[in-house]
Amino acid sequence: MLVFRMTYFSLLRLIREPIGQLLLVGLPLVVITVLGVVIGPYEGMKGVPPLELMAVTTIMGVQFFGGTYLMSYLDIDLLKTRKWRIYSLPINVAVYSSSLILACTLFSTLQGLVLVLFTTWVFGITWGSLGWVLLVLIIYSFFAQSVHLLLTLSIHNIKLAERVSEVLGIGFIILTGLMFPLPDHRFFEFMSSYGNPVSLGKMAVLEMLVDGGQDKAYLSILLLLALTVICMMISAWLGRRKLA
Repeated sequence: MLVFRMTYFSLLRLIREPIGQLLLVGLPLVVITVLGVVIGPYEGMKGVPPLELMAVTTIMGVQFFGGTYLMSYLDIDLLKTRKWRIYSLPINVAVYSSSLILACTLFSTLQGLVLVLFTTWVFGITWGSLGWVLLVLIIYSFFAQSVHLLLTLSIHNIKLAERVSEVLGIGFIILTGLMFPLPDHRFFEFMSSYGNPVSLGKMAVLEMLVDGGQDKAYLSILLLLALTVICMMISAWLGRRKLA
């Protein structure tokens, strides 16, 4: 029960982060609105991504950066500024870390859900089953936390870890082919589908709407879960060495 109580207080702490909410909710809302107004009339034109594809890819791309909350809190609480204050408390560091991961996953999922509901009400985008979309957001947010946890524990310099996170996030979005067409090569074909977590999240949502595409949707979710487990296992090994 202690982990849930600490998760609750971590969520309250996240709510008081206006800059993060502005960047991860306010900015995507503006981007989706502008692109939605521009793309909407040209939906279906060759070379212009459909509105649904743009919205789903943008939201999945932004969700990846939700892991920066965890990266910042781990650095402040367990590695630098408040390290000795936290270590002096009668709490298990692993339990405290788990509460941060859980809180950041839930908060990032909630932010993604806000964007989903916004695109549904404003642009009439069809997302299918809200329960399935919520499950995809939870798993994808958990994946994003696991990647940022791994970066925090494996890279000594937090500024460098942040830059690596940005390069990965932007690179994943570019490799979806949303911004511009990718070269006709097997490597880019793979990276725009199963080799890219943003594409996996996108396929998990969009393929579920297509007749006969459910298998791809389930496979995408399983691959995201597998990547999350791998990142968490490596992070657990690094955490025992770095946080013990």
